[in-house]
Amino acid sequence: MYYKIENKDCTVYKELYSLRKKEIQIEKDNLVAIEEKTGLKFINTFGRHGQQNFRRVSRYAGFEFLEIEKVDLKIWKQHKDEPGVYVPNTRTKLGREMQEFLNNGLEGSNYNDVIDILKLENLRRFNFPFVKISKDEIIYLFLDDEHEPKDPNVIEVTKTEFKEAQNQEQLKNN
Repeated sequence: MYYKIENKDCTVYKELYSLRKKEIQIEKDNLVAIEEKTGLKFINTFGRHGQQNFRRVSRYAGFEFLEIEKVDLKIWKQHKDEPGVYVPNTRTKLGREMQEFLNNGLEGSNYNDVIDILKLENLRRFNFPFVKISKDEIIYLFLDDEHEPKDPNVIEVTKTEFKEAQNQEQLKNN
């Protein structure tokens, strides 16, 4: 189901806005931390990107480094199916340490935060919630069909309206 929150004065808006801004900052901080830890700059990342996972921030498994000649093969190995992508070499101690850093050393959020803010109950199964703040500061949500927020400020919208808002945002960001 698709929703939006326009009332910037309500509690649910303020809490979701704050959470999403924090997650966006975590994404930026994590990229800086990876660059510091690896000592290498990269142009692409390999992993699970976006907020629809347990940690609500991207999970990184590998990188396309700019200076391949500086890649330490005690830490990294080429991905078997993705040319130019390096993943931790878990056959070495240094590679396992890098893998541990990527799995547990980066900051994250928690999918339950959105569920708690919206006061969703009786969740047996679910899709990970998606939260986006548009350029005009409207919060858009995607929730599982079984999730039905009770807050009157959370307004159900059509899939078409949600997609149009997403497309307009993509156009503005380019």
